[in-house]
Amino acid sequence: MTALWGMLTLLVSGATCVYQEKGRPGLRPGYGKALEERMSLMENNMDKINHSIQEVLNHVLPDRAASNTTTSTPTRDAGLLGSNIDGAQLWQQSQQLPELPYLPSSPLMERLPATLSTTAPLATDSRLPSIQVLQELVELFFAMIHPFAPLFCKQNFIANMFAPDRQVLLHGVVAVSFRFWKRQAPSAAERESFVRVSREEVLLKTIDVCSLVSTQALALLALDAIGQGPGPRTLNLMGMLVTAVHQLGLAKSRSSTTPETNTPLVRNEDPDDGMDSSNVQVEEKRRLFWTIYGLDRFSSVSHGQSGGIDTKTVKLSYPSSDLDWGQSTVPEWFQAGLQSKPAHAHCNAKIWHHNIDLLALLDRSNQLLIQPVNLSLPAHCQEWQSIFRRLDIAMSTWFENLPAEIRDRPTDFDPTWVMLHATFHLINIRMYTVAAFPSTTSPYLKPSSAARGRCRQAIRTVASLASSLQPHELDRLNPMFSFVVWVAARSLIILWTTGYETAYGSMPTDLEPLLNVLRQMATRWLCAQRYADLLQLILDTKNNPGGPTGLEIFNDTRRTSYGLQNLLGTLAVPPAPDAFSGSFDFLDMPLLDVSDFGTSRMGAFGAENDGDWL
Repeated sequence: MTALWGMLTLLVSGATCVYQEKGRPGLRPGYGKALEERMSLMENNMDKINHSIQEVLNHVLPDRAASNTTTSTPTRDAGLLGSNIDGAQLWQQSQQLPELPYLPSSPLMERLPATLSTTAPLATDSRLPSIQVLQELVELFFAMIHPFAPLFCKQNFIANMFAPDRQVLLHGVVAVSFRFWKRQAPSAAERESFVRVSREEVLLKTIDVCSLVSTQALALLALDAIGQGPGPRTLNLMGMLVTAVHQLGLAKSRSSTTPETNTPLVRNEDPDDGMDSSNVQVEEKRRLFWTIYGLDRFSSVSHGQSGGIDTKTVKLSYPSSDLDWGQSTVPEWFQAGLQSKPAHAHCNAKIWHHNIDLLALLDRSNQLLIQPVNLSLPAHCQEWQSIFRRLDIAMSTWFENLPAEIRDRPTDFDPTWVMLHATFHLINIRMYTVAAFPSTTSPYLKPSSAARGRCRQAIRTVASLASSLQPHELDRLNPMFSFVVWVAARSLIILWTTGYETAYGSMPTDLEPLLNVLRQMATRWLCAQRYADLLQLILDTKNNPGGPTGLEIFNDTRRTSYGLQNLLGTLAVPPAPDAFSGSFDFLDMPLLDVSDFGTSRMGAFGAENDGDWL
């Protein structure tokens, strides 16, 4: 009908109908030109890519590779790692074709697929180090970091490390692994520049994206921040990690045996709840959560705050061992409540499983220590003491029921075993220090003399454990171990300077080994240097006429290391680096300060405390 009306209109008006062939689509004014320009640009880029691929293939052929070996190594090293070139020149040199014959010399590249190993230089982010440096950093990561942060399946990681959507993980590897670099090239300034850029890249690429890969990279960055020292940066990164855990639903997993009866009416997780994921992806999610859980537990303890992840809401199975990667195994589910006798008898990763259980106990002890107490009410003080005693008994029972192979030291060095025992003694030292030296006392909460003896025994055990480790073994421990050593050393100084150790004129026997361990770990983790500086300040000024500088501040168990740094950092020799300007630390208990009726902690130890509540 529309065509008929059109013909009638033409007849009435007397106009002539002329048929014209329709033009090509997309050439309308204002649109066709832009489309043609984009098509031309795409064709030019495709030509350049084809040309580059052809050149690469020509250079990797045997007859061409032989001719390229005449390239001088000094010229190559100077072009790649010279200190007088900027970042752009460094990247351009790393892209030169004479570099390619050297790539197969790395064992890592020999394990990569042929297509990936030849195209990786073209796909690598220009802000990353050269391919050869990245290869060695990845090997360093799996040797030094992965044992205590086992996030990845090594084979899968290496096979896909140069994928565009996974290069943020390489930035995370650069941030945490360059501290173990021993070669002269790249120079220290270049390594520092790479680390700074990688830290920024991880933040920029994870602020707008929340995925498994981005959260893995963020976990590496949080580990790097903890290694620098607790503070605002660590708090912010841990906040992002905890938010990612909730957004991705990492703390919960569907169980076929115990289906969830309570269904939320609003949820952000996918309806399939990850059921279509591969076994490797499912295991990576589990390992990511438990790694974040460990970081959150130690971060909350060092900052004197509640953990961001509520242990009671965790409904997830324990991680599998490295031998079971990608295998269909019967999972063992985490139980938030304290078990009278630890399980994990039939699993290959039972040390890790016991360590997870201990982290839950660490959270319980931290909740007790940061709980505000009204010291003017007898009922509040008695309740706190009762909870303290029950938790103390539960800790002892848990440790006694551990299998013999977990309690006894293994023949070969195992960083997980070391951290399990260090964490157990950390809980004891923190609890007993609070019981023996409360920052504020009252008639209803007096210092415990029994706690002093137990605290000293735990310190002695930590000192023995730390001093038995070789330097190369200390390198394989995470920065949280230096935190344990710092807690033990500080509590020992409190015992010493308050008269409950050896004569004041001589240093306690266990203090020097603890300091040596901190100095050794300071070569890798900067937080250890800060701890050592604060301890050294007390030792250097112990013979002052008025006593050590800032001793009363140092011994005040309400003070965090952030507060100590603000008050004593300018007096420490050498001065603490700027990286530690925002640090917090141990025994941050906001006990109610009722100084109006409370007595001084320094004069509260005497015969009147014979009735020990502990």
